[in-house]
Amino acid sequence: MFDLLFESFRKASESSMQVPMDIIKNLTKQLPSASGAGMEWSKTFQKRWAELALENLKKHRESLDSTYRTGIQLIEQTLRVSEVKSSADYQKIVEELWQKLLDVFKEQSESQVRDLQTWAAKSFEMQRASA
Repeated sequence: MFDLLFESFRKASESSMQVPMDIIKNLTKQLPSASGAGMEWSKTFQKRWAELALENLKKHRESLDSTYRTGIQLIEQTLRVSEVKSSADYQKIVEELWQKLLDVFKEQSESQVRDLQTWAAKSFEMQRASA
C-alpha cells in the first residue's frame, strides 16, 4: 500500500519537472536567428525571452521545493503508521496520507496550468510586440 503511495508521489514529482522543461524547449525553438531579424529586435527579444525563462525556472524551483517539503511530511507521517495501536487509527492515518497526496496532485496540476497560461500570454505579447 505504501509502495503505491510513494509511486504516486514520484509520478507527481516527475510531472511537475517535465512541464517547465517542455516550456523551455518550446521557447528555444521560437528564438529567431540573428540573420533573420534585425540585431536590435533580436537583442530585445532575447532579453524578454531570458526574463520569461528565468521567471518560469524560479516558479519551477518553488514548485519542487514545495513538493519535496510535502514528500518529507508524507514520509514522516508514514513512519508513524508503525506506532498505531488500533485499526481505526491506522485507517485515519492512511486516509490523511492519501488526502495529502491528492492535495499535492491538485496543487501541482493547478500550478502547471497557471504557469502554462502565463507563459502563453507572455509569448503572444512578445510576438505582438515584435510584429
